[in-house]
Amino acid sequence: MNKMEGSSSEKQNLLTKSQFACITLGTIVGTGIIALPNGVVKVAHQDGWISAAIGGIYPLYIVIIWTYVSKAFPNDTILGLSKKYFGNLLGSILNLIFSTYFMYFATMGPKIYINLMRNFGIGFLTPLKMISITFLVTLYASYKGLKVLGKISEITFVVMVILMLSSTPALKVADIENVPPLFDVSLRTILQGSITAAFAYSGAEIMVLICPFVKEKNKIFSSSLISVFIVISMYVWTTFITIYYLGPDIVNKSYWSFLLVSESVTISLINNYRYIFIFLWTLIAFRACAINCYASIYILKDLIKKINIKKLYLFIYPLFVYVTFQYGNEINRQQVSEYVTKVYVIFNVLYITIIAIITFFKRSDIR
Repeated sequence: MNKMEGSSSEKQNLLTKSQFACITLGTIVGTGIIALPNGVVKVAHQDGWISAAIGGIYPLYIVIIWTYVSKAFPNDTILGLSKKYFGNLLGSILNLIFSTYFMYFATMGPKIYINLMRNFGIGFLTPLKMISITFLVTLYASYKGLKVLGKISEITFVVMVILMLSSTPALKVADIENVPPLFDVSLRTILQGSITAAFAYSGAEIMVLICPFVKEKNKIFSSSLISVFIVISMYVWTTFITIYYLGPDIVNKSYWSFLLVSESVTISLINNYRYIFIFLWTLIAFRACAINCYASIYILKDLIKKINIKKLYLFIYPLFVYVTFQYGNEINRQQVSEYVTKVYVIFNVLYITIIAIITFFKRSDIR
């Protein structure tokens, strides 16, 4: 697990159930959560928080279906099963496509963060410097291995909970009239909003790669469920408190609506809590990026076994920097994200579901 080198070192440093849960959660919750209310409120208006809850069905599906596969093949990732079921060539092609999914989020996440920082934070740094520094930090964390990422995820989980709880003062100063009437839109509209929310839950797919590296494999299902339900709670709370504080009309006019909720926080001797919020959220952004970097490079290393891992990292670094630049400003980035994320989610659902179906019918033959 350390630097993805050998199975002996990986087995000596297996993830605890807590680290596994935090990595799963940390891959789903990234910088994009601060813009989550925008998409669902645009569709479901003040009932967007209901859509956010229903959208959680997507990660729950991934957890349930892959737990079944993992029980049948506890020591295999989706990479090995793909080659077993589809043959080396087709399996490798599917795995390569799957790796680009993590590459996409490894580059998209930092772009959200950098656009945010350029607007509210350290705008004096050029985009190139910010992107270069971001990937230096995240790729280094990725290079240190999955165990280190597990420990980082545990620490940043605490930070994330603190940031979520820091928005509670908005309950005192907001207008309750921003939320009702409940179910003012049709059930169909709420379900349409839930589809938008479902794409924001992307990331649970990390478990198809890391389940074999969990120490207590009998706790994979319970740990995954806990992490997913925590994410659902965060997404529902983020959407609800944003609607409650701003109202649906203002939410639609902001790129990062949840960030505006931080204005409700007042701390003695601190002029603007927003900047503290952004600074602490940097840890969340870097964590998600590092995990996605690890996943994409892990898959590439499986496809190109002879390549030296250091050379692979040296190749990936300028590639990630270049791709991140191509997303453009926040308007262009959101347009790209809206389309590309849907394509990847559809691919992942089909890919993982087919693997699970074949496992059900042929598991005795494949063993």
